Amino acid sequence: MERLAEAIRRCRKCPLHRARNRAVPGEGPHDAAIFFIGEGPGRAEDREGRPFVGRAGKVLDGLLSGIGLERARVFIGNVVKCRPIDARGGDRRPTEEEVKACSPYLDKQLELIRPRIICTLGDTATRYALKRYGLAPSRIRELHGRALRVGDSILLPMFHPSAALYRARLMASMREDFGRLRALLSDLGIA
Repeated sequence: MERLAEAIRRCRKCPLHRARNRAVPGEGPHDAAIFFIGEGPGRAEDREGRPFVGRAGKVLDGLLSGIGLERARVFIGNVVKCRPIDARGGDRRPTEEEVKACSPYLDKQLELIRPRIICTLGDTATRYALKRYGLAPSRIRELHGRALRVGDSILLPMFHPSAALYRARLMASMREDFGRLRALLSDLGIA
């Protein structure tokens, strides 16, 4: 895992590396039962080199805390490992080419960690996972909170925590989805 993280930090496979401060390989136990996948780093993550440390990270931390799960017990990564920036310097969705260049790193992380539960956060991460596991494309609004069997793991799509920053009404759905995660953990004997 450390060699993979170093390869991510040195990566030049797509143009995203040109504007980054730091690549964000991901963090958490290398034997984590739960793997959260986001879209890509934002401004705070690019600055610190760690996933979900900005405003969306605070929402994620609150949702984890709400089900009694410590962040230190889960692995958190992203589909792309460098911040996608638009022409005005803001965050943007990664392109298909960027996802294609970077997703082998995520594929390898999933292979090494072998999580029991994969929680995708938002459309980009959910589209990646559906494609990876040969499932039909679908939107997060239709799939969130539904547990899907993918090989030896369970895929649990969720809204991205940043969605609650712009649409507060989604927080209730997010709490319900995290409640489903808590129930899955109990069903699988993962306390």
